[in-house]
Amino acid sequence: MDRLVPPAFSRIRTTFVTTWREDAATVANLDWDSKNFSIYLPESLRVVRAIFLKIECPLIASTAFKPYPGLQVIKSLRILSAGQEVYTADNERFLVDYCQSLSEEQLNRFAKAYLGHQDTPDGTARTFIIPLLLPNSQYMQRNGHDTRGYGVFPCYLGANRLEIQLTLNSAKYVSADDANDPASIAGKCSLMYHQVEMTPDNVLRYSDLRGNYSIVNRRFTELTNGYQTYTAVQAAAGTVVRWTSSQPQGVVSEIQIVAVAGESGGSTIEDDKLSAYTFVKPDLIRVVADSVTQRELDGAHKIDIELWSNGFASPADFPQCGRMCFASHCGESSHSYTGTT
Repeated sequence: MDRLVPPAFSRIRTTFVTTWREDAATVANLDWDSKNFSIYLPESLRVVRAIFLKIECPLIASTAFKPYPGLQVIKSLRILSAGQEVYTADNERFLVDYCQSLSEEQLNRFAKAYLGHQDTPDGTARTFIIPLLLPNSQYMQRNGHDTRGYGVFPCYLGANRLEIQLTLNSAKYVSADDANDPASIAGKCSLMYHQVEMTPDNVLRYSDLRGNYSIVNRRFTELTNGYQTYTAVQAAAGTVVRWTSSQPQGVVSEIQIVAVAGESGGSTIEDDKLSAYTFVKPDLIRVVADSVTQRELDGAHKIDIELWSNGFASPADFPQCGRMCFASHCGESSHSYTGTT
């Protein structure tokens, strides 16, 4: 990208229009704490831009929702073909990362439209419209609000129908007080397909891309097994914690240290209490390979400079976690790279 000249205009190669299609029957039995809930996309669905899970969430009595309750509704997403997993995504982690790339105004509008946010949290019923993070989803990128195209998702796989599996968190993940949770959402969910309408020839061309469809995007690989307890005594003593990755996969562009403060005085920490947008930054991040320190950020000021110099400037409600970056495009990844396989 040449930032000294304006972008060039060009014609749209394939004319299209997007339309909405809603399906409630497929997810009629989906409820809180569902594990690997299977969804088979309709055979008539050919090309989509995006898919959303719409939830008409009931009110909460005597308490309020979290400020961004839709953030932690979906725990994980899997895509399967012929029973084999071909793709997985951590919805919460990607949505948090996306929200961190928004301005205050953009976050306010996005959160109200999708995540059930209100300026003053209360317990009134609300609607969540949660993006399912398909490989072409713009919400997997760190580019803030953008209207550029991110490609399509072809839905035709011949005799092997495409299967999406959703795992939902329990109802307490959306409530500020888990003693008062919203009621069941069974029968209150639907799938919203943002499908792409084109000429018949182009629908055939874009709906069946077996052997050709390839999008290289980001994924998160967890080095720990869930949250690890790190006591105040250890923090005061400056204890160094090590995580070992003996077989790293793919190209690593950054390391994130996702640390959140637990409840004061509690002996156990429940994941629903660990708010996804109240991170605690470390004072030291060091990468060691072959017993040699390859890169080190030894000080809170260096970690802050690392964030700023790589373009991580966040709204107030989504402060940055500690990061060490290895690529110049970490802070702004506005493109998905495609190719032929």
